[in-house]
Amino acid sequence: MFQGFYNLASGMLYQNRNLNTISNNMVNVSTPGYKSDRMVSTTFKDEMRYRSGNLNRGNATQIGSMSMIRAVGITSTSHNQGNVEETGGNLDFALTKPGFFAVQDTAGNRIYTRNGSFQIDQDGYLSLSSLGRVLGEDGNPIEMTSDHISVDKSGNIYEVPLKGLGGEEENDSDSEQEPQLIGKLGVFDFADYNQLVKGNNGTFTSAADADAVDGGIQWKSIERSNIDPIDEMTGMMSSQRASQSAAQVLKMYDQLMGKIVSDIGRV
Repeated sequence: MFQGFYNLASGMLYQNRNLNTISNNMVNVSTPGYKSDRMVSTTFKDEMRYRSGNLNRGNATQIGSMSMIRAVGITSTSHNQGNVEETGGNLDFALTKPGFFAVQDTAGNRIYTRNGSFQIDQDGYLSLSSLGRVLGEDGNPIEMTSDHISVDKSGNIYEVPLKGLGGEEENDSDSEQEPQLIGKLGVFDFADYNQLVKGNNGTFTSAADADAVDGGIQWKSIERSNIDPIDEMTGMMSSQRASQSAAQVLKMYDQLMGKIVSDIGRV
């Protein structure tokens, strides 16, 4: 009977953590570039076998028969591409290939994100709201001389000469001006995504070095989160029902234990 208590209690703890993960996904369903998480479960026996093996974990040996208590293994992040949506925003950028934009916070730390919904801060730098300044391919913040720009697929940002009112050229010299290069958006990627540590709002940090790559930048667009709301709602209902069922059976176990104790007491 004690085995049943352990199994039910561990199942409830797992479902509670799974609901927290699903809830976090639902909250960020509209966050550009957000990558969904999944809770991966394991069993206590598997954990014991893995942790109690030899120094070479690939040659682990079973130490005995243990109860199959369900436990949280890891939280796995899906890096699948989200849908790319055209916004028409002059400072919106989407990545259509693997990689991340790099943002430098006020402490000088690098934060990586797929969220390309940028703006120009009060000092004239391209930035991501509440996080920091966007870094160029050279690793330095991009100073914007204007928001009247054009961007190619490689991420090169050009300042486009302004025209006069009504679309007329102000003078002949303005009409002959060529777009001026402001900077190039940096796109960085990692050989091993297991080295990434996920933070708030779908951002990542890593102690490993990132390599500059071609991220397939699409201007005036953003990448939506890769979360499927229907799948999340289905998973949430399934997890809630599993937790409720375990709670009901646990209550029955408790009543049965109470009856056993009272009956033995009479004897």
